[in-house]
Amino acid sequence: MDNNTNFVFIKSKFFKYGCYLLLVLLIIFMFGKIDFFFSPILSFIYSIIFPLLFGGLLFYILRPLVKLLEKGKIPHIWSIALAFIIVLSAIILFTSYTGSLVKTQFSEFYQSLPSLYQKAENTVNNLLNSELFGYFDLSQLQRPDIASKLSEFAQSLIQSAGKGTINFIGAITNVGSIIIILPIILFYFLKDDSKFMPSVVRFAPASHKSNLRKILSDIDYVLSNYIAGQLLVAFFIGLLMYIGYLIIGLKYSLILAIFAMITCIIPFFGPWLGIIPAILLSLADNPFMAVKIFIVMIVVQQIDNNFISPQVMKKSMDIHPLTVILLLMGIIPILGFIGLIIVIPLYSAIKITIKNIVEMYYPKYAMTLELDKTNAPEKQKKQWKFDFTKKK
Repeated sequence: MDNNTNFVFIKSKFFKYGCYLLLVLLIIFMFGKIDFFFSPILSFIYSIIFPLLFGGLLFYILRPLVKLLEKGKIPHIWSIALAFIIVLSAIILFTSYTGSLVKTQFSEFYQSLPSLYQKAENTVNNLLNSELFGYFDLSQLQRPDIASKLSEFAQSLIQSAGKGTINFIGAITNVGSIIIILPIILFYFLKDDSKFMPSVVRFAPASHKSNLRKILSDIDYVLSNYIAGQLLVAFFIGLLMYIGYLIIGLKYSLILAIFAMITCIIPFFGPWLGIIPAILLSLADNPFMAVKIFIVMIVVQQIDNNFISPQVMKKSMDIHPLTVILLLMGIIPILGFIGLIIVIPLYSAIKITIKNIVEMYYPKYAMTLELDKTNAPEKQKKQWKFDFTKKK
């Protein structure tokens, strides 16, 4: 009986696919030990992955504009060219009005960094010497050591940020090549938009073409709504933060709001990471300003959660907050900052693929896996029927 059970298990699909997976992992591990084989491949991948990622990001931003222009009976190529002109004109117009202000605030902020650091250190020391900490036994803590630890932490943070920036710039080759290559990649993405899906589907067997077409269309739909919605939400949050910073009278409000807008692209943690420079700056000037910054952030988050995101992101993917936290924490050691941006769309694409495959080929397991929230069944409206025929 046991021999028959073992034989059935060996002949099962689970055992067969598990062996295939272990064999593939073993091959990857063995190839990973050969540096001279993988180094050229990895360098090639790193040199093209970032232009393709940024090209795909801009593709989902410009595609709605191109489709809107095509509705006005403008040819496809001319719609792409006109979309490029509109976006470039908007960038030039924005920089002409705000470029000088950003440059002025950034130069002033850079020149005042030494004095701001000294003021922040004095603020921390005064806070430790205040009556607030008098109720606690801090005799074993040496306040100069705390200040030196904070100094070392700030310096290490700056150095790690600088190294990360250098590595990031080195990974995407150089700025000049990106400026030249990125518009070309974006142009061909927009030009061959309708050709991508048929070119992929044609390699699939005839019995799976419709299923693959549905999977690709679902991935495209979700990514389009997520990317466009996330950027729009980040823009509104940055605008509201700038207005709030102006109201409370925070210095360098524009560059701090731009930083907050950029970090809002990161889900969940992004808005709170965006106020860190403002908090550190407030410690050097007026510690009470940090409380005002938190109040501004809470107000902006309430406006975003109740008015902006429900309208903008209502068609986006539905992911549990705990899943988002785990994904962000897991991707940081692997890809760093760029991973924080791409991990949620990548996870959503994988989730949609698995969900569609299970629903298409294993429908009896679709409800068991609970890959998505099940929608409550709609109540059937009572239909009133009137019979006007005369009864005999």
